[in-house]
Amino acid sequence: MKMYVTALKTYFRLMNNLKRPLSELKEKQWQAFCDLVKFAYEHVPLYRELYDQAQFSPESLKEPSDITLVPLTKKEMFQQVEPEECIARGNQRAQLVSKRTSGSSGFPLIIYYTPEDRIYRTILHLRILFANGMGFRDRMVQICDKRHVPDFRYKFQKFGFLPKDFVYCADRADHLVDALTAINPAVIYSYTSSLALIANEVKERGTCPIQPKLIFTTGELMNPCDRENIEQAFSVPPHDIYGIVEMGDVAWQCSELNGYHVNIDSCLAEVLVNGRPAEAGESGRLVITNLHSRAMPFIRYEVGDVMTVPHDAPCSCGCNFPRINIIQGRQDDWLHALDGRRISPLDITIARVAGVQQYRIIQKSYDYLIIEVVPGLNFGTETVQGVEQHLREIVGTGVHVEVRKVDEIPRRSGKIRSVFCEIKQPIHE
Repeated sequence: MKMYVTALKTYFRLMNNLKRPLSELKEKQWQAFCDLVKFAYEHVPLYRELYDQAQFSPESLKEPSDITLVPLTKKEMFQQVEPEECIARGNQRAQLVSKRTSGSSGFPLIIYYTPEDRIYRTILHLRILFANGMGFRDRMVQICDKRHVPDFRYKFQKFGFLPKDFVYCADRADHLVDALTAINPAVIYSYTSSLALIANEVKERGTCPIQPKLIFTTGELMNPCDRENIEQAFSVPPHDIYGIVEMGDVAWQCSELNGYHVNIDSCLAEVLVNGRPAEAGESGRLVITNLHSRAMPFIRYEVGDVMTVPHDAPCSCGCNFPRINIIQGRQDDWLHALDGRRISPLDITIARVAGVQQYRIIQKSYDYLIIEVVPGLNFGTETVQGVEQHLREIVGTGVHVEVRKVDEIPRRSGKIRSVFCEIKQPIHE
C-alpha cells in the first residue's frame, strides 16, 4: 500500500510540473544537479576517481554556467570497470533492477536502478501518454522486443486500469496486423520501423482493421516518409517519444507536434559543439544527466545524438517544458559525401520510390554505397533505377551505388537502422 501512495504522490507532482513556471523548474533542476554531483562524488567510486583526476570539486558549482567544469562521461567508462565501481555504496546489486541497452553501437551496457526508480520511470512514461489524451482504461499494445516485456504486472491492472498487451516486433507484418486486430487497442506504442512495416501491410490490405485514438513511436528517428505512411494507414498522427535506456523517457512530442518537450524535472540536457555549449540556432551533440536515479548515476553523459539547443518559447499545448528538435540519431547513422558533407537520414526519401517496402543503406566507403531493398508492390527495374537516382542526387557524382534485393533486413533488438556507416573516422570530424 505504501508503494501505491508514494506512486500517487509522484504522479500528481509530475503532472503538476507540466504547468509550473519554467524559471521555477530550472531552479529546481540546477539544485538537483548539484546535489547529484555531490552524491556521486561521495558514494560512487567511478565518479570519485574521475573528479579527483580532473581536480574537480562539487563545491565549485556556484551557478548553471559552471556545469562545464564537471567532467563528461561516456558509455565506455562504465563498460571498462566492474559494476560495483558504478553503483552507489549502500546498494546491493542483487536487489537492483537491471536493464541492458540495445547495443546498437555494438557494445551493450547493463544499467542498474532501484525498484522505486522503476516506478518513477513508469509514471514519467505515463505522464507523456496522459498529456496526449490517453485515459486510465484505454487498452494499450506495445510492439517491442522481448527485453521490454516485464516479468511483473501491477495489481491495479487486474481491475482494468491501464490494461496493456505486448506483441513481439520480430513477427511478420501480416501476423502483427492480425495480432493488433485481435487486441483492438486504443493506444499503440511501437518501434518506428515496426510500425512502418505494419502501416505498409495495412495499406496493401486496403483497409485498417483497427481505429486507435493514439499512436506513439520510439527507438528510432522517424523520417517524413514513415510519419506520412503511418498516419495514412491508421488515420492518426504518430507522436514520437525520445528515450534512452540509461535515462528513461527524455523528450516527447505533444499534440502540436512541434518539437520535443524535454523532461526538465527529470533530466538535464545540454547540447555541445566541439565541447562548448551550443548557441541559439546551433545544433550539436546531446549530453544528458539523469536527475532521478542515484543507484547508478549518469552525469553529463555523452549520447551522440544531434539536437538543436532547447528553446523556451511557449507551446500552445500548455506545457511549459522547453523544446528541442532532434536532427539526427546516433552519430554513425550519417551518410558522408565525398565533398565532406554529412547527410541526415531525414533527407533520404527512398521509401517514396515505387516498389520499396523497406530499405537499409550501408556506406562501405566514401565512394561506395550498398542499398538493401525489400521488394514491395510493383518492384522492378524502375524501382532500382529510382533508388540509384535518388541516392546520387543526395551524395553527388563519383559514388558507386549498388542496389541489392533482399528478403528481409536484419534487426538488432527489434529495431532497424536505415543507415549504417562503416567509415570509422570521417575526414571532416
